[in-house]
Amino acid sequence: MLHRQLHSALEEIFGAEYVADALENCEIAQVIIYECPDRFKDTVLGFQRLNYRDEQIKYAESLERDFGFALICSLLDLSTRELVAELGLNYL
Repeated sequence: MLHRQLHSALEEIFGAEYVADALENCEIAQVIIYECPDRFKDTVLGFQRLNYRDEQIKYAESLERDFGFALICSLLDLSTRELVAELGLNYL
């Protein structure tokens, strides 16, 4: 249930097509997370600090495509979440 709600919220923020594209390209997300952990951390923490949907949408629009994919996959894709845990990126 929670996964479905998170998926719906991310579709509202990023757009359904963008979320689908991200989940079809989890390899890109994983490369970004592995190669740029500090920027990925900044992306996640920047998103987490936002409380209002309009702020989240503006933030999503400002993200580079690959970092948006990384954020989405780190929340919705099991293999990406496992990579995040393996790398010790516990701020998610």
